[in-house]
Amino acid sequence: MNRRQFLRGTLATGAAGVAGHMGLGLGASPAFGAVHDARGEGTHELFKKFKGNVVLLPGKYSGTVSALDLSAPETLAWYNYGLDGMDMPIPHHIAAMPSADPYKSFDFYQTMQPPGAPYVNENSPEWRDRGDFKMYKMRYDGSGQQNRISVVSDVSEATGMGLGVHVSIGVGQNANKYVAYADGQKDMVLITDLGDDPKIVKAFKCDYDPVSRQLHVSHIFPDSSTGKFDLLGRKGMKTSHEAMLGEELMPADPTAVFVDAWTWHPELPLGAILIRRLGCCVIVNTETWEPVALLSTAKGSPDTFPEVKQKGSTWTYSVPSVLTPLHEAGFTPSGEYFLACNNVLQNNIAVFRSTDPDPLKWKKEAFVEGFGRKYLPLHMGNVPDSRWVFFTIWARKPNNGYICKVDPKTWKVVAQWDTGPDPHTCDCTVDGKYITTVYSGHQAGQSGLVVINADTDEIVARLPSPAGHHDHVVVPESWEGLKSSRSTSV
Repeated sequence: MNRRQFLRGTLATGAAGVAGHMGLGLGASPAFGAVHDARGEGTHELFKKFKGNVVLLPGKYSGTVSALDLSAPETLAWYNYGLDGMDMPIPHHIAAMPSADPYKSFDFYQTMQPPGAPYVNENSPEWRDRGDFKMYKMRYDGSGQQNRISVVSDVSEATGMGLGVHVSIGVGQNANKYVAYADGQKDMVLITDLGDDPKIVKAFKCDYDPVSRQLHVSHIFPDSSTGKFDLLGRKGMKTSHEAMLGEELMPADPTAVFVDAWTWHPELPLGAILIRRLGCCVIVNTETWEPVALLSTAKGSPDTFPEVKQKGSTWTYSVPSVLTPLHEAGFTPSGEYFLACNNVLQNNIAVFRSTDPDPLKWKKEAFVEGFGRKYLPLHMGNVPDSRWVFFTIWARKPNNGYICKVDPKTWKVVAQWDTGPDPHTCDCTVDGKYITTVYSGHQAGQSGLVVINADTDEIVARLPSPAGHHDHVVVPESWEGLKSSRSTSV
């Protein structure tokens, strides 16, 4: 036996011994496998119940996005947006496409915002003029021995429009068709198809006339010669920074309305443009892309504001007074209710019944109340059978805020958790048994991911994260599962 044969045999024997020592018996994944086999590890019994749940975690100030296998738990892959050439990228909101096997592959969408915002300035004022408005289509690939996340397309460059706040994916009658982006500094919404080379479907702009007290909702169109808009970067901004949480009434351009998001009805061909500053939501028919109603979410206001006129590609509504602004709204998975988080002045959650195909007939039936003055209802989270609804109740530091559970039969808060400072989004696991939530997207202190049993109210897991998260999403397993995901309602 020569030296090479001796070494080869010794190494093979040693490797087998190490594998046996580590519990990597026959059929187990090698250490470099795309999905880690955690059997035999001390935490396996705790986390194995989460098999099939991959959580996307954008780091607010770290400039990264990571995919977490909640059942190991471990990061499957991560990506730093600085690799795309951006100076101080700030990942904002995220939405994931359905995947029958998220360990192998899935696509997702990410927005980026410039950091000209108060909390950023408090933490790192030197970031003020950095960052950018961006939208990306991303792809996770776990089919090989080395997982990776990569950019599929820069949607902002492809369309000529840079928006930096919410992104949401069409569901129900709009499933497998559209993705929507919105931004409150530009007061614009963009709808594209889902292709790797995204095509513009429709775009909206919202403006307020403080003299006539009217809201104008308009279609806007790309340049006919290029097929793109000329709205990249800071072009089209009305305000110097995003209206942060609780800032809906801040001094700003008087035409500004702080468009927050577009959310999708899970059953009907409808979408909603959320208008933060005016406390209203434009309901749009997604077959014609025409506004058909303007809901007024405040307690004490009418259910809808009246349409004054429609001329060309502009619809005008009378908004004589604003009793409270709102921030975040969406539908329950059944489509039975549309819920809107009123904050700053009223701090309640409006409940509309939203089953009628004619949104002019939607009525406010109840309000979730009891949050006081300093706690603001913010993000909502669903479970597939709509048995509970979860909300973030946010407060400015040094107050922590909390997560609460609401019974949709009574619209009363039945449980609440102080999960950590600066709580943000809630999303359910694919089986609907658990709620995941993240905290400290802005405060640069404690941060992490918490998992709560949706029915027993027990916090069953807490995972640390140094990235600080303003948003997260569990990759849904199907288009039906998307109805309860944060990927379609905010």
